[in-house]
Amino acid sequence: MVRIGFLRIMELMLAQQFVYWCETASAAERCAAVAMLADAVVNRKFLPSDLREAEAALMVAAEDPSPRVRRAIADGVASAGNAPRQLVRLLSRDIDDVAVPVIVLSPLLTVEDLCDLVRAGRPAVSLAVAKRLQLPATVAAEIVAGGDAVACLELARNQTAELEGAALCHLVEEAAQASDLRFALLQRGDLPAGLRHALLSCLGDALCRSALVANIVGPTRAERLRQDVHEQATASLIDSVKADELSAFVEQLRGTSQLNAAVLVRAVCMGRIDLFAASMARLTGLSDERVRSVIADAREPAFMALASAAGLPKTVVPLLLSAVRVWKDMAGDDRFDHADVASSVMERVVIAFRKDADGAEADELSRLLHRMSCEMQQASARRRTDRYLAA
Repeated sequence: MVRIGFLRIMELMLAQQFVYWCETASAAERCAAVAMLADAVVNRKFLPSDLREAEAALMVAAEDPSPRVRRAIADGVASAGNAPRQLVRLLSRDIDDVAVPVIVLSPLLTVEDLCDLVRAGRPAVSLAVAKRLQLPATVAAEIVAGGDAVACLELARNQTAELEGAALCHLVEEAAQASDLRFALLQRGDLPAGLRHALLSCLGDALCRSALVANIVGPTRAERLRQDVHEQATASLIDSVKADELSAFVEQLRGTSQLNAAVLVRAVCMGRIDLFAASMARLTGLSDERVRSVIADAREPAFMALASAAGLPKTVVPLLLSAVRVWKDMAGDDRFDHADVASSVMERVVIAFRKDADGAEADELSRLLHRMSCEMQQASARRRTDRYLAA
């Protein structure tokens, strides 16, 4: 009965009459009325001549003293693309309970509106902005600059938010001491390889610093475990780093003193000649074109000179050259399954290295090669299994 009465009100009342009615109606009645009014405005149930007055009535109702009434309007227009923009802006600056649904969902809020809301410094508002789909990088940067830990965590969890440049780097720095933030960032598919490596290194450090690990394995083995975690993190990224991320990844490795002979050996043996070339260019200061030319020719004198300029140990140079030559030989050979190429190259490199291996450094390299060979064989087996299961 009450609902029928409200529908009749919506059909017959002008804005002024609706306002007068609200002065005597209860809060519950006003909530029901504004919900129907908002629905009628959003779904264009009024004649064009009456729509403007209906929108004006909503604007007046949006200043109702009852938060329940204002929340009812917010729920009604939150996701609408044709609601009055001034109404949406007014609601977005209301108390948190009223503003949040509008801030999270409304397509009418501009980048400038969202940035102003974040700058206001209200935690619930910043959190709501961080939840928005397709959040622009400019707004994400404002959230990061605001420094609210809860909002930053929600931003990192928002896979559709654009995180770029200094804002993303700042989040990675904060994640060094915040495990939830670190985990959220590692789940992102758009995280550059260099920053992913930094997070994985932080994860390894945090793991090995824990009292539980130290008590179980002891400080010496904990340090060895930390080094192994760093090595595995680097290995996983060497295989997946994109071409446009090579420079940043190389700089990350160099900045953390991990751009060493073992990394270069792993890169070459895994077929990442582009990463090897970028690393050598950074270590020698030579142009990318010159370095790539020397590597492509794979001639011993020039290759030795390049390795010397990069400061590589002499014992590792024949291994690198051998690996480069093996990849060149196999690059155009169709007889090898693509999933097995890296493993096959590794086998050839190990055989060639054993012929000339001598000394303590050679023993260390031999252990590295053996470990890498086992890893590549396992990876090859996993890829082959995945392919069989997908067939």
